Amino acid sequence: MRVERDRPGQDRELGPLVRALAERGLALPVLKQGTDTPLLRAGGALIHWQAQDDPDARARAFEQGALEVIGPWMQEREMIARVLRFLTDPDRPQPRIIRGDLVIGLIDRSVERAGRPIDLLGREFALLVHLARRNGEPSSRMELLQAVWRLDFDPGTNSVEVHMSRLRAKVDRGFASAMLRTVKGRGYALCVDAGPITA
Repeated sequence: MRVERDRPGQDRELGPLVRALAERGLALPVLKQGTDTPLLRAGGALIHWQAQDDPDARARAFEQGALEVIGPWMQEREMIARVLRFLTDPDRPQPRIIRGDLVIGLIDRSVERAGRPIDLLGREFALLVHLARRNGEPSSRMELLQAVWRLDFDPGTNSVEVHMSRLRAKVDRGFASAMLRTVKGRGYALCVDAGPITA
């Protein structure tokens, strides 16, 4: 992703949007627009980024041909949904990660195993995607804290363990074999042939 910085704090404000799109395998080029706020390129559309909720400025942007105006004043989920409209093509399959009978849709955040839908919360989905991208290689607790919680230190809580336990219950329960496993001394891994589920 190419970012030309317009003003201090721009990276911080765009961070949640950029991370959410990156989890789906998408990049969002940010283009400089003189001294004004940046334009974002989503597919073939230019989206105006508005740092503050300003209805008059938003109306002017639409009058000048903007297809969308977003900013940090929006609820994050809505902001992401508005951008995804321009990044998804209904005639083209969405990017997916497939590991054995597990299929992860990166755009709509869908997960299914052997055709059975699995409903995951945000951090559970992020954990699963991270482990699936490692393709059987273990991720340490610290790696997961950095990748999913965006922490550069260990807070000393059991959040990773709790979320992994919930994820295991959703992904492995009811199936003959477990995909999520603990690798002693190395962390957690998603393996296609992890073996039978044990009590």
